[in-house]
Amino acid sequence: MKQFFFIIVLLIPTFFLGQNFDSLLTVANNLPHDSDKVNLLYKQGFEKRVSDAQYSYLCAKQAEAIAQKLSLPFYSAKVNNLLGILFYRKGDYSRASSYHQIALNLRTVINDKRGIGLSQANLGNVYSELHRYKLAEECYLKALQINNELGDLKQKNNTLLNLGAMCMQQKKYDAAVMYFNNVLELALKNNDYELQAIAYNNLAVVNMTYLKYEESIANAENSIKAKLLSENEIEIADSYINIALANLKLGKKDESWKFITKADSIIKIHDYVAARLNAYNFKKDYFYETKNYEQAFLNLKAYNALNDSITMSAENVKYENDFVENFEVKKPVENVPKGNSGIYLFFTLFLGLIIGACLFALKNKRE
Repeated sequence: MKQFFFIIVLLIPTFFLGQNFDSLLTVANNLPHDSDKVNLLYKQGFEKRVSDAQYSYLCAKQAEAIAQKLSLPFYSAKVNNLLGILFYRKGDYSRASSYHQIALNLRTVINDKRGIGLSQANLGNVYSELHRYKLAEECYLKALQINNELGDLKQKNNTLLNLGAMCMQQKKYDAAVMYFNNVLELALKNNDYELQAIAYNNLAVVNMTYLKYEESIANAENSIKAKLLSENEIEIADSYINIALANLKLGKKDESWKFITKADSIIKIHDYVAARLNAYNFKKDYFYETKNYEQAFLNLKAYNALNDSITMSAENVKYENDFVENFEVKKPVENVPKGNSGIYLFFTLFLGLIIGACLFALKNKRE
């Protein structure tokens, strides 16, 4: 009990100092056991893997040094897993693959089945990005087998989502539908509303590619219901835009505009940048369809300006000098070239109408 109280007292400064790595290191160094230090650094690094890659990397490298000193494969595997995730997010798939393979090897030696499943899934993500789909599928299926054996429903669903997303990449839509329906069936059985929202969202995208716009609308509406039940109001904007697009494809322009207006209200309240980008893209298509070419052009300019701003922000992120090879996270934003000539405008608008059904990325690559 005294040791627990001691750890809690030491952790208090981290709540006030936020993401100050030196403060975290001070806390870690005062912990009584090296295993506690590794766990603290790993957990902090994993928690910040998306919001602060620099901080997460520093945590991982410090934890790696301690884990190597301990010569305990369980801790080394966890740290290598985190480093693999960081380099995957950076877009350095070669280094990500190396770290995940090391983690997998260590976990195999100690027969850490849950860890093996996680490493297989993460390797599947890397191979999928490299378009090595056969290897990716092998990894995902191995992860799925282990998750079934362990009864790990969460990781099973994540793997099924990743398999479905990979099939979408390959335009194997029937297989994608099968995987997403499997996830949906499990989510409905377990009243997992967050997972239901993801599955319905992905099915809406698939049905859009099949030109099944009515079914896509039904999927998006079900996704909205699930998001409301899971108190995920922000991402309802995504579903509204998908419904707006499907209605536009059906020629229901008034209905389409009604839903983009609903999406705009959520985007404004929550400053939802990703949805705002897609809303501009939709409006470009909408105004082109309604022959309001001036508004179409203005929304195209707004789309390009916001997209350029997002890209520039990602490129200008500065990290500590000791970060490996100027480590920076590459955010998945669509790069649209600048230009305002009439030919370019109408070509871009036309192309947007063709590929507009995929406004939103599938919810995939879950770690």
